[in-house]
Amino acid sequence: MRSSIEHALGWTRHRVAVSDPKRSDSGGASMLRYLPFLLILALWIYAFIDCLNTPENEVRGLPKLAWVFVILLFGEVLVGPVAWLVAGRPRRAAATGGQRRWVAPDDNPEFLRSLKRDDDPGREGPRG
Repeated sequence: MRSSIEHALGWTRHRVAVSDPKRSDSGGASMLRYLPFLLILALWIYAFIDCLNTPENEVRGLPKLAWVFVILLFGEVLVGPVAWLVAGRPRRAAATGGQRRWVAPDDNPEFLRSLKRDDDPGREGPRG
């Protein structure tokens, strides 16, 4: 014969194991309804942070502060973030226009010329 505690625990386990008749899905389908909201939220946050990190002189169309307001006010309907990505965000070529790209020493012609000057036999002086 089972004690009252074993009986209560068995009954509790039985109650937890029985599925709720009101809930026919396994939980995965109910989580899918939140996916569009999470994607919109992610795009909203990305556009906002991208706008804040973009230098003022590279922002296109509107002043940077105006873009922040557009993203925040119209982010829920995707107009603000999409407008920022299409019309306000700097183009890739403009963002890297004046900067030089890092080149490995064996691919850098300037570095290779300096090595040839160091190996020049006509050069006098101590070698390092």
